Amino acid sequence: MAIMTSDHHPRLRRMQRAMGESMHRAVVKGYDLARHTPMPRPVRDGLRERVAWQPRLEVVSVRQLLLGGQNRIAAGEWAHLTDDLLWPSRRIADGPHVELLERAALGLTSDHDILTSPYADLARRCIEISGQYFSATDDEGILELAREFIESTCGADHGMPRPRRPHQSGLGVPIEVAPIRDSECYQVIDGHHRVAAMVAHGIDRAAVRVNRISVRTPLQELLGAMSWIGGEPELYQPVVAPEVATWPTVRRCSDRSAAMLDFLEGRGQLHRPGGPGSYLDVASCYGWFVGEMGAHGFAAQGVERDPIAPVLGAALHGLAPGQVATADAVDFLRDADRQWDVVSCFSLLHHFVLGRGAVSAPELLRLLAGVTRSVLFVDTGQEHEQWFRESLAGWDTDRVRRFLKEQTGFDRVIDLGPDHDDREPYEGNYGRHLFACVRER
Repeated sequence: MAIMTSDHHPRLRRMQRAMGESMHRAVVKGYDLARHTPMPRPVRDGLRERVAWQPRLEVVSVRQLLLGGQNRIAAGEWAHLTDDLLWPSRRIADGPHVELLERAALGLTSDHDILTSPYADLARRCIEISGQYFSATDDEGILELAREFIESTCGADHGMPRPRRPHQSGLGVPIEVAPIRDSECYQVIDGHHRVAAMVAHGIDRAAVRVNRISVRTPLQELLGAMSWIGGEPELYQPVVAPEVATWPTVRRCSDRSAAMLDFLEGRGQLHRPGGPGSYLDVASCYGWFVGEMGAHGFAAQGVERDPIAPVLGAALHGLAPGQVATADAVDFLRDADRQWDVVSCFSLLHHFVLGRGAVSAPELLRLLAGVTRSVLFVDTGQEHEQWFRESLAGWDTDRVRRFLKEQTGFDRVIDLGPDHDDREPYEGNYGRHLFACVRER
């Protein structure tokens, strides 16, 4: 995990964000006033309607619509209750309602087909948590509900009026959504089945009723709470989720993983009998490299001081409990009683060079070398970057290579070339060289 400098957060961006926060608070305050001020109910409901909802329907792409809350349980709370952080980060097109209709299109409509579907799983969780799902309270009710949905969407008389179940919206009621902050997406408040039916019929635009109060997904909340980011809508490592698709990604990561894997392949380490061995990523952030190296057969681990990191690693990369340790890097390395075949440490060293670490830069390198059995991959901030032109003056590629060789005792230090992160909005920065510090066998 790199410690961000003030250059990442210009004053204008802070002012714009503060204005957005003020507007959001004003709308919420107005909504609460409408809800709690003593007045006749028709007047209160009318005021709440004007405060809470935009006056006109808005036409949006169906692919902008994400799963929301269930059974009047807000999406964030639903994600917590079901231990599914990414529930509100899924498009309805990728959700259980559409999957049920896809099964039906393939003729998979037996009791077994339906009751083993994600749709049935959703219904059971609703029943478990709040006692019912559109009046269904058991598997028999789930089958009846699912077949009604399939028939009304895919059957010969689809679109015809049907008896309204408890908790179902009436005919003609618009799909209701809330805008997701810092995103082009919307969270569906009411209308999951209707949106799913649109997807099944190839309809790609929907007229929706938009709430004035925007929301954040649990994933956005956690990403913004990571200690290094300061609440800005930025990603340090790649994250695949629709509501953060417009956020800039600081480090693309795939360039460095490709260089690492190519180098290890050339050394014959990737296809050794018994597997490529063990891997540790120091300051692993969201766990991208832990997941990537694990996918290539390594027994991969990470260490990150932010306690949010293991939660994100599990949700984003399927990392197991304990696969990312929560600890300060120096403390972890000092206490380690083992070595890893391959170790990486990205964009951490320069903070120790600048005196921001608990130990000196040479001591950090000695600790890293001490836990490395074969290859240590390192990159660091350099003098060519705009924000380090003065503070890291003289810290060029050759100087870094010599420093690594002098301080670690590795047999060779090989320059694998620069990263590809010198791009908008970070022009003039990054382009940091990746070094492989190698022990010869």
